Amino acid sequence: MDGGEETSPGGPGDPVQPDGIIGWVKGRAEGPLLLCVGGLHGNEPAGVRALESVVERVRERRRVLAGDFVAVTGNLRALSAGRRFMAYDLNRAWTPARLLVQRSVGVSPNGRAPAPEDAEVARMLDILHAVSVRRRGPVYVLDIHTTSGGGGAFTTAADTRRHKDFAMAIPAPLVLRLDEHLEGTLTSHLARLGYTAAVFECGQHQEAESQVRAACAIWLAIRAAGLIEDAQVPEARQGWTALEEAYRRLPRILEMKYRHPVTKTDRYRTRPGFRNFQWVRVGDVIGDDRRGEVVVPASGRVLMPLYQEQGEDGFFVVRDIKTRADQDAAAGQGGAAAAPGANG
Repeated sequence: MDGGEETSPGGPGDPVQPDGIIGWVKGRAEGPLLLCVGGLHGNEPAGVRALESVVERVRERRRVLAGDFVAVTGNLRALSAGRRFMAYDLNRAWTPARLLVQRSVGVSPNGRAPAPEDAEVARMLDILHAVSVRRRGPVYVLDIHTTSGGGGAFTTAADTRRHKDFAMAIPAPLVLRLDEHLEGTLTSHLARLGYTAAVFECGQHQEAESQVRAACAIWLAIRAAGLIEDAQVPEARQGWTALEEAYRRLPRILEMKYRHPVTKTDRYRTRPGFRNFQWVRVGDVIGDDRRGEVVVPASGRVLMPLYQEQGEDGFFVVRDIKTRADQDAAAGQGGAAAAPGANG
């Protein structure tokens, strides 16, 4: 990538470029940089499609854009194959130890021949280097995903004020402390770089509305990061209304209680019918593995029940943060949008 004004393929639906950049729109004025990532898992194309649909509309507003809008595809090879990953999970690859090995020797951190994801990490590192060099203000990140189980969409972010404020710019349930149960996520790496980051899980993999929700979240992130003033981005107001109406019956903030880890040798299968935010009680049978029935160890709401072949998480259990005082404490007295400049 050079220092040119803009990098992009053609219009929506055109093939993503080899470097994975869907579009890099440089505004006329200096300001924050918003990095949006879709398809970090190859069986989750909704984020990529949403970014393809949004980038041209952002480009049309370059004259009122303060900063940069960068849209990136995650795992190109896995997306082409329609698989979550080829050799290993690209959203578990961002530990300091793994990155140190990859940067120093340029091969697979496990010492074997390079895996497809090794090339994907290297490509993403090149993009992140370009972000660090070309940024003209604070950096915000929205990482867009979908789930194998149905049910509500949600956001998640690190349990600090600026990350939570940014996540709460999207009016969907915010799940706290999920990052404490997952090692090596991209957003955890970017948070260590000082960037403000949030994840939006926009629905089920094959659900048509997932792409629509993802687009809503992108416009809301553009507004929250301060790239475009509210009056110039009606899509953000429309997106807020749509998502708030869709999820007003769900808790605004929840927190993690339990993660059920699985390996391929466990042969774990979630039983049919479980959905995000469905109530479960201690002792409920949720799935089966090679040892027999798998029961829920804690009452709460189930999150991301596994209904796909690849994955290291069988299901999660979250609990509502019920009182306003608890919510204020969890959100750090946060508002509905991040303050631009929070991570300079």
